[in-house]
Amino acid sequence: MGILIKAPARRRDLGLVAVDAPDSGADTRGALHIREVVRSTGLRREQLYMWQRRYGFPSPLRDPFGDRLYPPDQVARLKLIKQLLSEGWRAGAVVPLADSALQSMLGIAVDEPAPLPPEIDTAVKLLAQHRVGEMQNHLSKLLVSQGLRKFLEQTLIPLNEVVHERVVRGEMQSFQELRFADLAQRLLRDVTRLVRPTRDARQVLLATPPNDPNQLGLAILELLLFTEGVNCLALGAGVPAQEIAGAADAYKVSLVMLLFDRGISGKIAGQEIRGLRAALASAVPLVVSGRAVNLLAKPIPEVHTAADFSSVMGKMRALGVLPAAPVSLVGMHSDLPQRA
Repeated sequence: MGILIKAPARRRDLGLVAVDAPDSGADTRGALHIREVVRSTGLRREQLYMWQRRYGFPSPLRDPFGDRLYPPDQVARLKLIKQLLSEGWRAGAVVPLADSALQSMLGIAVDEPAPLPPEIDTAVKLLAQHRVGEMQNHLSKLLVSQGLRKFLEQTLIPLNEVVHERVVRGEMQSFQELRFADLAQRLLRDVTRLVRPTRDARQVLLATPPNDPNQLGLAILELLLFTEGVNCLALGAGVPAQEIAGAADAYKVSLVMLLFDRGISGKIAGQEIRGLRAALASAVPLVVSGRAVNLLAKPIPEVHTAADFSSVMGKMRALGVLPAAPVSLVGMHSDLPQRA
C-alpha cells in the first residue's frame, strides 16, 4: 500500500538558498529562473554550468525545489559577457572579470581568429556535422602520414583546444566535445600498445586539478612522455591536491606534473598550485604545464613552469628525470619518436 505525501505547492514567496552559501542574505527580488536567463541572454544552460564550475561565476541561488535562480546583477553581467563573446572575445578572457572591466572592453576590436590548418578544419567540420566515423578515419590517416610527435603536437593538441573553444562559445554542444575526446583517447590507447618501455624509465605522476577536466590533454602528455622513456603514473583529471600528494608519496615518484590547461583565472590557478606545493614533500619536484603558467602574476617558490612540451622536456632534463634515450615504437612510422 502506497503512502501519500502532500508535497508543497510551488510559490513565489518560498525562501531561496544560495548554492555555496546557505545563509547568504542576498537580495532575491527579481531573481530569474535559469530558463528565463537562457531566454533573455541567449546563452545556453551548458555554458552557465561550465562557467560556474570553472570560473566560479555565475553563482546562482536555489529555491527549496533545487531550481537555479539568478539575481538581477548576475543576469546583467551575463548579458555583458554574451555581448563580448559576440564581439570575438574568448570566455576564459571575460567570464572571470568584474563588471567595470567588462564595460571597459565593450567596442574594443578583437582580431579575427586565424584560419585553421586544413587538416584541423576538416576534423572540426566533420565533428560539427556528426560524421564521427569519417573524422576517426581522417585522424588515423593523419597519424600515419605525420608521425606520432607531429600528429600530437601540431594536430591533436590544437584540435582539442579548438573543439573546447567552440563549445565555450556555444558553437558546438558539450556532447560533441565528449564524443571527440572519447574517440581521440581510444586512438591514443591503440598507439600506446606499440610503445616499448625502457628498463631505466623514471616514474612521473600526472594529474589535472579539480578546476581542469582536460582528460584528453592529460592522455596526450602521457603518451608524449612515454615515447621519451618516462613511465607515467596518471591519476586522471580533476584530482584534489591531497590525493596527488598521497599518491606521490605512496609510489615514490621522481616528479609530479600538473597539467593546468583550461581557461581559468590566474587567482584560482595560483591557489591550486600553491596548495599542491604545500601538500607535496619538499624533495619532490613540481612542474606545472599548460596555459595556466601564462596566467600567474608572479613565480611560485619551488614550482617549475613549462608552457609547452618542449619546455616540459627541458625542465625534466634539468631535473635529471629523463632516461638516456627515448623508447622505440613497434609497427609505426620510423620517424615517430623524435627527441624534443
